[in-house]
Order: sequence, then structure tokens, then C-alpha cells
Amino acid sequence: MASSGSGGVQVVDEHGVLCEGDLDGLIDSSGVGQAGLGYGIVAIMGPQSSGKSTLMNHAFGTSFREMNAAMGRSQTTQGIWMAASPKLERPTLILDLEGTDGRERGEDDTTFERQSALFALAVADVLLINLWHHDIGREQGSGKPLLKTVLQENLKLFNSGRKKRLLFVIRDRSSKTPIELVVATLKEDLEKIWSAITKPEEHRGKTVEEFFNLNFASLPNFEEKEEEFGAEAILLRSRFKRDSDDDGGSNCYLEAETSVPGSALAMSFAQIWQVIQEDKNLDLPAHRVMVATVRCDQTIMDLGKSFEADQRVIALQEKANAGLTPEFGEKCKGVIAEYLSQFDELVEFFDAEVCRGKRDEMVDKLQSVLSSAAAAQFEFCRMTATAAYGDGILSVTKEGFSRKAEEWKTAVLEQFDEAIGHACISDETPREAQDVRTRLVDDMRGLHSQALKDLKLSVLSAVKKSLLKAMGPPLSALFEELPKDTWLKARQLKANMQNLHSAKLREETEDLDLSLEDHNACLKELHSYVNEICNNLVEEAVASAASRIKNVFTKSFCFNSKGMPRVWGAKVDISAINLASRKLAAEALSLLTISQIEKNCSELSVVTKLLDGLAENEGSAEDSDGDSLSAALTSNTWKGVKEDLVLLSPVACRSVWLQMNSEVSYMLSQALAAQEAAKQANNRAPPLWTILAIAALGWNEFVALLHNPILLFFLIFLFVYVRAIYMRLDLASELEKGLVPAVVSICMKILPIAAEVTAHFVDQAQRALQSADQARRTLQTGQEQNEMQVGSADSPSPRKKDKSRSSKKKD
Repeated sequence: MASSGSGGVQVVDEHGVLCEGDLDGLIDSSGVGQAGLGYGIVAIMGPQSSGKSTLMNHAFGTSFREMNAAMGRSQTTQGIWMAASPKLERPTLILDLEGTDGRERGEDDTTFERQSALFALAVADVLLINLWHHDIGREQGSGKPLLKTVLQENLKLFNSGRKKRLLFVIRDRSSKTPIELVVATLKEDLEKIWSAITKPEEHRGKTVEEFFNLNFASLPNFEEKEEEFGAEAILLRSRFKRDSDDDGGSNCYLEAETSVPGSALAMSFAQIWQVIQEDKNLDLPAHRVMVATVRCDQTIMDLGKSFEADQRVIALQEKANAGLTPEFGEKCKGVIAEYLSQFDELVEFFDAEVCRGKRDEMVDKLQSVLSSAAAAQFEFCRMTATAAYGDGILSVTKEGFSRKAEEWKTAVLEQFDEAIGHACISDETPREAQDVRTRLVDDMRGLHSQALKDLKLSVLSAVKKSLLKAMGPPLSALFEELPKDTWLKARQLKANMQNLHSAKLREETEDLDLSLEDHNACLKELHSYVNEICNNLVEEAVASAASRIKNVFTKSFCFNSKGMPRVWGAKVDISAINLASRKLAAEALSLLTISQIEKNCSELSVVTKLLDGLAENEGSAEDSDGDSLSAALTSNTWKGVKEDLVLLSPVACRSVWLQMNSEVSYMLSQALAAQEAAKQANNRAPPLWTILAIAALGWNEFVALLHNPILLFFLIFLFVYVRAIYMRLDLASELEKGLVPAVVSICMKILPIAAEVTAHFVDQAQRALQSADQARRTLQTGQEQNEMQVGSADSPSPRKKDKSRSSKKKD
């Protein structure tokens, strides 16, 4: 009995001899001998050097000897070894079988492989079949002939009515291929094998799953992802613990009980192995098929290495990864065709059926070498097409956008398909190229959506700008003037502008072929913008409510119905005008208390009445009904009005009204002062007796002035000059500053004003003199023309005048 220390004991040696020496000792020390039927046996089989021992060590805590990769790939486990798992609470024995398809036994000596597989199926509760991910789907890599033999012999020899559990462990799984597809391939292979074998009459029509419980698991590459491999191995081990399941172990791979008591396990092993060795009817496929398979596999391996080292292939890979390479696919096909020709020559005289299958495998292997380069070419084709489509779609305007975009998309896809045809390394378009085309279509759809979104936003922005320009000024002016029908006009303006620009938006986006959802979204955004404009202007009006109602008051108080400034004469009723102006201001304030941009508010009349009472009872705290105005205006809400419609609360209205009062009080005092000044001006006329006395006593001076016009003219000029200076000084405004400031200001202004008035008088005098001189010249010219016309009518002709003159000279 051989032993490897902590690596367990050898059950069957490499020569097929059962080792019974320490088998009883392991069974007893592991607790299996005392467990009755409460123990489990787990076995693993698979190709040589596929990591079976490594998997069992990590999953079950055993210490089977593992292959040292640094010493080369060779047979590590010889025969069948067994060890107890220290990681499972329930006594469990682990069988590590010699790898199949080992070169040490040769291609023809497969008897031990068959016998060990049948032994594992006979004694194990769970049989793990270790498979490489990249071998799935191959005739020999996945062990189809061996599985066929195992299924057939298990049905004939060891069928006891209990379903055997097969756990396929897929090693070095690929992140690109979904594990579900790999499992589906394995199941399909099993069904084909099961259908092909000869079954007893009572088992015909039954499926393989009626005899086996099939389970599947996958693990990452041990060397590249050791930590992840260890973690998933531990997770796999948890499926062998019955007490770890909340449902009482229904998900555990191990059955609750085995068929052979633990104390008789060694004897059972011996009897089963003897039966297996005496069976002479178990033969593997014909030698010719096996030789052809091995030869084809070796040829594929050798040519594959040569292909990978070929400088032409390396150059193509470098160029393909650097950028888009013209005629890449044709060049690759030429190199692949050369290697396929070599393959056909090397396997010409082997089994034709096997060679045909292996030739397809050879094509797949060669194409897999160039697959990454081809994928890079596909990606470059997609990037080029995406850039071309992006540049083109950005240049398309909104006029005919949908039609032009579709035409450009069709043209770009045609160019892409042509480029993909030149980049393919096989006659058929691979799935990867189709996936890249799908990605391109997705990219193009995204670019189209972005361009459409940009155009849509551009159109919407232009319509919004036009809407703001058309709606903002009139609505702002409306809230500045605050007429009685402010809200009615605002609603009409809002509805008109909304309908007008909605129609404009539909017209502008007609060529974009927007979906109903997008179009409704644009209209919704436009309507929201209309509401935003209205709300902003309303909020602005409410924020400056005091200045706006002051403007209303000022317009009514300072100007008459014709828009002319009021003259505060002695007979003007300032109180009545003040009251009327306050009522108008109160009415304007009531318009700013409740929002009616959507519809009329019936409660506004109550607010208007209350604010009118405030205007009428300016100096009183009680209104006409006896209620306290101050109490009514200290509330935070208007009775019966929804809170979201309130713009100014009663408290805010009172604050605004008080602010307006403080600002217009000076205006009112100015009006009263002006009226008082008018009254005093009317009372300044002297009495009649004073006028008669001045006329009697000043008669001589008056006569003297009449006899001296120069003095009279000088006095009149002096009066006009002094009055002009007086008017420019504006003494009334200056005296409001106080006496001392007024004197200082007048002294500083009087000389410049006098100089200005003098210059003005001089200029007027010069203009008067120029006008007089021009008039004199015009009169003189007219007189001369009249004299010439009269003289020409009475005087003789010039010739007669000359004759008369000459005669006079002679005389």
C-alpha cells in the first residue's frame, strides 16, 4: 500500500492492482467505519494535468500531490488515491483518479481509464468531471467516447434504481461566453450520447436525467485568479454540507445515506474492482479513429504554433491594432488557406470523417489567433463610420432633417458593410461583426437623438425668445398701469401669445418628425415658460407694489383727466382729489393681492371693499360696518382665498399702504402749500384808496416819465432784467434749505445767472438789429425796383438818349 503522507492512501496502483493494506485504517480513522450509512464519497475524473488534485485540495482541504508546472507537464496522480476531507463535518472520502488521455499510457492503452471511471461511478455518491472551458464542444476534448462507455456500462452493471449525481466542473471559464451556453452544449452532448447507446427494452424512451442528477459549476483560472479560485472552491464545498442548508439539506449534493455501510466499504471496493477487471466486453472506439484523432490534434497543435510565430501573421496583427488596414480580410484568408493546405497534406491518409471534423477545428484555431486583430479592424470600421455619421448629422439643418438624416444613415451603413466585408477573415460574416454593426446602429441612434435634441432645443429657445419679446413688454406695462381689467387683459394676452407661439413651434418642428411624446413635451415646456414669464412679472409687480400704487396715486393726484398737470388754485378741492386718488391706489393694490392669471377670483370684491374702506377712513380705525380695519389687516390670510393664490397677505397690504402714505404725504403737503400760496397771492392786491392816493400823489412823476422816454425805457428794461434773474434764482426752492444755506447759495449763483441773462439780452438785441437792418434793405431794394419800373415807362429809348446827349455836347 503506497502512501504520500498527508496526501491520502492509494486505492489502486498504476498497474490496476487494488491496494488493501491501509484502506481499512483510513476508513476507520476518518470515522466512515463507525458512521453506518451516514457518510459520503466524492470522486473526480478528467484529463491529465487539468488541475483535479488542485481543485480537490482547495474545495475539500485534502493534500493530494499537485503537478509542478516548473518541472513540465507530466502525470502526477497515478492510479486512484483516496483521502478524508477535514473541511466537512460529515465523514466524507475523496477519490482522486488518474487523468485520462495521458501520454505515459499511450494512445491505445485506455483500459485503466475505462476501469477507473467505472469504479468511480460505482462507489461515489457524486462524480466530478473536470473539463476545460475551451474543450467544450470538441469530440475528444470533452471525453465523449469515454462518457458513452461510462453511461452504457453504468446502465448495464451498476443500475440499482438510485440516480447517480454527475457534477461537471468547467475550468478556466471565459468572461465572454455565458456559462448557460456552455451548459447547454454539455447537455446536448449528453443527450446525443444517451440516444446513441443501446439500452434494454425497459429503459427505451427514457432520458439521461432519469438515471443521473446533472449539475454544473464553473471556476476561474487558478494561476491568474488564485484568490477568486479559492473563494469559489469554498463556495462549491458548501454544497456538500447538509447542515448548512436552511431547508434540511435538500440542496446538498450528497445523499442523506449511502447504500453500503462504512464498515463494509473496503470489501465492497475489492468486489467492485474485481468485477470491473473481469469485464471483457468494454472496448473504446476503434484504434483507427483514436490514431486519427491524436494525429489531427498534434498537427493542429504544431501548425497552430507555426501560425502564431509567422511574421506575416504578426505583421497583420500589428497593422490591425494600429489602424484600419485595407484588404485585411483577404490577406488573412490567404495565410489561413496556406496552413489549411498543409494540414490536408499531413492528414491525407487518416480517417476522413475525423479529419473533416478536425479541419473545422483547425480553421477555428487559426481564426482565433487573428480574432483579436479582426475585432480591432471591426472596431476601427465602427469608429470611422460613427465619426462620418456624426459629422454629417451635425451639418443637417431642421429643414428636411428626418429625410436627410435617414439618407445619410443609409449611406454610412453601406460604407460600413463594405469595410466589414474587407476586414472579415472568414467567408461568413462573424457574430462579432454583427455585434459591432449593432453597436454602430446604437451609436448612430444616439448621435441622431443628440442632433435632434439640439435642433429641438434651438427651435424651442428661438420660440421662447420671441415669446418673451412679444409678451414681456405689454404685460409689464399692464402691471405698471394696473387698470381695473388688468387680470382680464393679462389672461387674454397670455392665451393669445401661448396659442400663437404654440402654432409657431409646431410649424418650426414640422420637419423634425418629432414623436407625439416629444412634441407634447415641447409644448408643455413652452406653456411652462409662458407661466414662468407671467409669474416672474407678477412677482416683480408684487415686490414693487408700493411704488406702483404710488404711481397710480401720483397720476390721479397730479394730473387731470386730460393728462395736464393740475394747478392748485384757491378753489381746487384737494381733499376730494386726494380721496379719489387714494381709492384708485387702493383698487390697484387689491389687484396685486390675489393672483387671477388663470381665472377670476370672486373673493377679490371683499378685498377691494376692505381696501376702499382703508382709503376712505385714512384717519380712523373703524370702517363703515364697525369692524376694526387694523384687526382685519393683521391677518396672514384672506378669508375664503386659497393660499397658493395669495400674492399679498393682509399684513403685507397694510405695510405697502403705509409705505405709500409716507411717500405721498410730501406731495399732498406741497399741493396744500401751493394752494395756500395762491390764496395769499390773490389777497396781496392793495386797497382802492391806496391806488387813488398813489395816482394823485404820483401824478407829477408819471408826467415826468412821459416827458422823458429814455428814463421810461431804462426802467422797463431794468424791471425785465431783474425779473429774469429772479425767476432763474428760484428763491422759493432755495429758501426751503434754510436761511443761511439759501443766502450762500444765492450769492454763489447770482453772478453767473446775471452774466447769462446779460448775454441772452445782448444776443436778443443783436438779432433785433439784424432783423431791422434786413428789413430796411429789403424795403430799399423794393423802392429802387419800383422807381426803375416807373422810369422805364416814361423815359425814351437808349438810342434817342444817346442822340440827345450828343446833340447837347455839340451845342
